[in-house]
Amino acid sequence: MLSTLKTIETPHGNIETPCFFPVFHINKRGSGSCPKYWNEIPEQKSMLLNAYAIKKSEKFKRILSGGLENYLHFKGIFFVDSGGLQSRLYNIQMDPIEMLRIQEKIGADIAATLDLPVLVNDNISAFNHAEQIKTTVRNAVTALENREREDMRLYAVIHGNDIKVMINTIDYLKKKGDFDGYAIGGLIFKRSDFRTLIDLIIALRKRAGEKPLHVFGLGGPLMIPLLTYLGVDSFDSSSYLSAGSNRVYFAPEYGSFEFQEIKPLQVLPCVCPVCSKNTFEEIRSQRRLIGMHNLWMIAYELRKLKMHIQENDLEPYLDYRFMNNPLIKVAFKYAKGRVRGFV
Repeated sequence: MLSTLKTIETPHGNIETPCFFPVFHINKRGSGSCPKYWNEIPEQKSMLLNAYAIKKSEKFKRILSGGLENYLHFKGIFFVDSGGLQSRLYNIQMDPIEMLRIQEKIGADIAATLDLPVLVNDNISAFNHAEQIKTTVRNAVTALENREREDMRLYAVIHGNDIKVMINTIDYLKKKGDFDGYAIGGLIFKRSDFRTLIDLIIALRKRAGEKPLHVFGLGGPLMIPLLTYLGVDSFDSSSYLSAGSNRVYFAPEYGSFEFQEIKPLQVLPCVCPVCSKNTFEEIRSQRRLIGMHNLWMIAYELRKLKMHIQENDLEPYLDYRFMNNPLIKVAFKYAKGRVRGFV
């Protein structure tokens, strides 16, 4: 078993792994599209934000001068991504030091280095693929050499479509300096290829040693337990919100379903505060309530994972957890074989 409990120290307090960073969107006008979940879920005192989105916001100067804590009235841990995905998708030129300074000044507790994402269809033999990886590595080293806030955790972002290349990337970065952790990007595009995903994460987990390992974009109720088993320490996702917008309800111990697929129930199969205080129709009609329920389900899952890691019985729990989902059940069987060295 590769999963362990870690404590990550940050300027705004410590966080215990495995941990989840809900994606919090700050749009152009500076407002957020997310509910203030930190007032409702006791342990959910973390969020992931995008430095480029903050830079493009009309409230950028205000956020820059007062920091995220004052702007959002949030006393918790801020993980601030660079915005590298936007640079790749929309061909935007970004400066790694400029993005680093934004992350430092707005009060990031954990910052990800500026990456140039490698997409799933990128040919590993092509010149552009090599240049993208070189740029991402160069940006990481530049950020480490120019960091001014030593208390801010700095995670080097790893990209690629070849496991050996990604392993070599971590080895090279280790020689260049002492990063506080590593973050794997681009896996959201590989999430349906479970074998590749599992092989890649196991290899990088072992290479990262004791350093925290974060995975960008994969934070659904079934993916989190699998990633935790593989040794991933933290995850982020906006799935709880996007699912809520599409009227998709994360069902405890089951998976998810769309409200339109079921007949109205007297009570929903959940005892979270949202489902305890609101009727079926009230929840179905309000995206915010569905989103909050979904986030409660993620928090509930993390509580169970931590308990089973501590009790050293994570595998039996996951056998039970995945038994009703044929696809993830097969993936977990393969993951167990890889972790034990049988595959």
